[in-house]
Amino acid sequence: MATFYGTENYSIDDKGRLVVPASMRAVPGRKNPLNTFVLLGGLDGCLWLYAEEDWKHLEEKLRKMSTGPQKQRQFARAFLVGASKVTVDKQGRISIPPSLMSRAGLGKDAILHGQVGRIEIWEPSRFAAVVAPVQDQLDALAEEVLGDM
Repeated sequence: MATFYGTENYSIDDKGRLVVPASMRAVPGRKNPLNTFVLLGGLDGCLWLYAEEDWKHLEEKLRKMSTGPQKQRQFARAFLVGASKVTVDKQGRISIPPSLMSRAGLGKDAILHGQVGRIEIWEPSRFAAVVAPVQDQLDALAEEVLGDM
């Protein structure tokens, strides 16, 4: 299972290509770096980038969802809009489809944010708007979310 750390700014070229840094593609104990990911629209206005083998865990949850309840069908349908398998090229870049660029509000710049089991791709001002309000409440939120860790 891959683990991703770090928060860095990167440029998106005119063809929608974004570098996934070598540090995020390297997995301890694995000879070769990651070169295939699943990219999809995440929650809160970002994109989610999963290592292919880690995506399989979420994919299995989606498979187990019932097709009966309308909310489950609606969620799965909307969640997977634009989802695609992406391969890292020789320059360490992935191509972001236009529909996902639009969904995340991406332009020339992006923030790659390691979120342990996935990488989030954010439009910089959107990332700041989501993170900044929580920074001031981090201690209280940690106590509520993490408990007595």
